[in-house]
Amino acid sequence: MTRKISTSLALVLLCLTTILSPSCKKTNDAADNPDLYKNSPSSAIPDDLIGGLWFWGGLGPISYYDRDGHEVGNGTEAARQYSFSEVEGQGRFEFLQYLGIRNASNCVTEIYTTKKGTVKFEGEDKLTFYPVEGSFKTVKNGCAENGTSTRKAEGNDLKQETYLWKVAFFDGGGRFYIYNENDVEKQNPIFIYLLAR
Repeated sequence: MTRKISTSLALVLLCLTTILSPSCKKTNDAADNPDLYKNSPSSAIPDDLIGGLWFWGGLGPISYYDRDGHEVGNGTEAARQYSFSEVEGQGRFEFLQYLGIRNASNCVTEIYTTKKGTVKFEGEDKLTFYPVEGSFKTVKNGCAENGTSTRKAEGNDLKQETYLWKVAFFDGGGRFYIYNENDVEKQNPIFIYLLAR
């Protein structure tokens, strides 16, 4: 079971990286629109976070099977990842998210989210993401209405988000913990991202 989940999550990561990779043509890139980033708040990226790919993924507990008893897939799949960099001293982030939903009729809906912007670290454990650009893509297969739709992130899609955070290294790997801003005791992480360098 664990091996199957690990394999499935690796496939989701590969899917995210392939579909939303930097090598793809992007229409609203910072190189084309440097003013998007010009006045966005930022700070240097902590050494523990920079240069790595921080990944979280999960599979829903329900699986669907065809008439012959072969598994066709999980009811839900999800993956999220962050990468951090610095451009001319400005802390930047890129966030990618994948959500896959399958129903008993084998209708599959895949939702891809990309957000990029600046990030500001304050004190020892607070960070704020300032997205300046992004996009959403929805792909439907085997559904009553199939097809692909895309839209640019605008307005509330690009609102700033503030969290508490910490990084820990153990068992041969890194963990990037994200907490609600009000969870000052850091008791209930919202997500725990694994370092996938």
